[in-house]
Amino acid sequence: MKPILITIAMLILCSLTFGQNTNCPEQEYLTWDSSPVVIDPNMIAIHPISGQPLYLGEVMVELGREWSYDFWPCDEDGDAMTVTVDHGSMVVSTGNVYTVRATETSIGVKYVNISAATVPALPSPPVTVTGTLAIIVTPKDHAPVLCGGRP
Repeated sequence: MKPILITIAMLILCSLTFGQNTNCPEQEYLTWDSSPVVIDPNMIAIHPISGQPLYLGEVMVELGREWSYDFWPCDEDGDAMTVTVDHGSMVVSTGNVYTVRATETSIGVKYVNISAATVPALPSPPVTVTGTLAIIVTPKDHAPVLCGGRP
């Protein structure tokens, strides 16, 4: 009985240790053809191996309001990763979901790069993949004014 319990415990432990982040869905990156504003293709990060642009999408926000974007990195080899963002702040919640937040102070398109780098076992070099998110900042929309009576 004891060898069976040890075998079951080992199987569970191995699946928890070696099975993390290895069930990665295939990522299809978006195009910016249907964007409501002109997106500069030179500002979109390029995949280091395929050479394809990695456009994550767009967030439309009113000037001075906070925006947020959720994403989750994954490594098929199960390597540890470091995740960085070049604008705003980032937090990690349960389920390995990352959230980037920022408040914009100028109108226009802001490009935010999100990077994930592997931390592989030596002697393998790390691999970094960066995707670009377009933040479209619009002017504050003031509500119309209704006046009573005749002008």
